Amino acid sequence: MKRAPRAVSAGDWLWHEGDSADTLLVLREGWACSARYLPDGSRQLLEIFLPGDILGFGELADGARRNDVSMLTDGEISEYSYSHLRELFERAPRLRSALFVIANQRQAMLAERLVSIARRNARERLAHFLCECHARLQEPANDARQGFLLPLSQQDLADALGMSPVHISRTFSSLACLGLVRRQHYHIQILDPVRLERLAGFNGAYLQCDTQLLAAEPPTTIEPG
Repeated sequence: MKRAPRAVSAGDWLWHEGDSADTLLVLREGWACSARYLPDGSRQLLEIFLPGDILGFGELADGARRNDVSMLTDGEISEYSYSHLRELFERAPRLRSALFVIANQRQAMLAERLVSIARRNARERLAHFLCECHARLQEPANDARQGFLLPLSQQDLADALGMSPVHISRTFSSLACLGLVRRQHYHIQILDPVRLERLAGFNGAYLQCDTQLLAAEPPTTIEPG
């Protein structure tokens, strides 16, 4: 069944690694992240979730949470039981196609993060991350130079990009000196989107959904059960 949307706060845990996985979440508002914690106390941020993202569908098969997931900001979530989803899949095959498209997109994003950590230098790595976040948030009519909120601390960014907080700060300063980015607290302004994308080697095609997979079937109205 679908449960009533509920408010969550920055720092709230949505689940821990190893917890039983019996629900799927839709992030209606706010930012969240998944992470893996290492024995030495360090962590690696694996995914950054933005409003509208679906959390937990990758665990439908094995029934156990693979990573810790927590809120980065205040927000709101909707929760759906896996048993209800199975009913929806029977009634709405197009929903299965949509989740397949989302899973492919998520895999492509993880692949790009791996390339960044393994092969891109610090400026390229941070620039690519900023381009990706902006592309995921951006409405088509918006000017990139209007900027966007990036509610991640320097430690969060360091744990996502495999850098130190000091290195993150220096790299932001370097991008600012190049006239590419301006940062004021959590607000990011992209001063020269074309040059920033060129520096990052950013091609946003991997963020685009394959709408052909969804066009084969007519839209299906789904009522929460």
